[in-house]
Amino acid sequence: MAAPGNFIELCKLCYKDQAVWFINGFWTQVGPQGANQIWDWWLHFVELDKQSVPPRGEAGSELDKFWSAKFLEDKDSAMTLAQRKQALADIDLNHDGKMSLLEYLAWKYKKSVKDVENAPQGANQAKIEAAQRKMDEVQAALADVEASIQAVKDANAAVLSAEAELQAAQAELKAQEDAYHGKMKELEEKSKSGPIVQKNKAANELAQLKSEDPLPLRKAKITNEAALRKVAKETKAAHEAIDEGERKKELLGQKMEEAQAELEEAKRGGGVPYGAVYWMERQLFEADKSLSRAKQKYDHSKPFTFNPDAA
Repeated sequence: MAAPGNFIELCKLCYKDQAVWFINGFWTQVGPQGANQIWDWWLHFVELDKQSVPPRGEAGSELDKFWSAKFLEDKDSAMTLAQRKQALADIDLNHDGKMSLLEYLAWKYKKSVKDVENAPQGANQAKIEAAQRKMDEVQAALADVEASIQAVKDANAAVLSAEAELQAAQAELKAQEDAYHGKMKELEEKSKSGPIVQKNKAANELAQLKSEDPLPLRKAKITNEAALRKVAKETKAAHEAIDEGERKKELLGQKMEEAQAELEEAKRGGGVPYGAVYWMERQLFEADKSLSRAKQKYDHSKPFTFNPDAA
């Protein structure tokens, strides 16, 4: 990430790039635990931005006054209302009435505008950028996996809906069949006893009933057959969605391996920008959760731990 040149330009970067810039420049003070905290703050900035108008999410760069106050209320809850109001004024270093992540970090770590502008960004940028390109591919593959997971959920919901329709159709079919057979039995009894007129009438109705199912029964049979076909169709679509999801997970795993190899290569150079490396490793950790358990590379029973000595 090339230096934008001044604080105002830095605050226009997306939240992630703001976070990486700050961690790169102040790694000795931030450290692995601080980087994890900044990751959590980044997530909250993104979630609040998604509720803004217009919502930009990860592509956003700053929160308006309302959402800035909400952020402080959520993450600095010990503050009184007056303290929060003063903090918002202190945080707004570029005086635009909004709060970028970089401004919040500068306030939190007591850094001046010049400190942030002059924060060293490390060396080996060419290899870092190559690793980032691979990470971009990982993120794209991860988005495909997440979409496929939703597609499977939707497909399963469609199967359940179709099965519910089939159950209702089967119940209606049984009710109509019971009514049909009950009527048949009634007419058979009437055709065998009683006055001749009644017997003949019953015999005629019975013959007519045997020659063709009554409309309600015909309709119930058609509905049941349609429901059976729908269940088969939705079940097939669900299986296809699952298979497609597995293929996308395989591709994600391949992209992650490529990104990890590129990242390891970037670490071998001097002047490692710890913020960029931390962020990419954290993204790999999060993406790993989407793989099947047997293919996961990380222990997700524990929180993410970044080892700078391995960089």
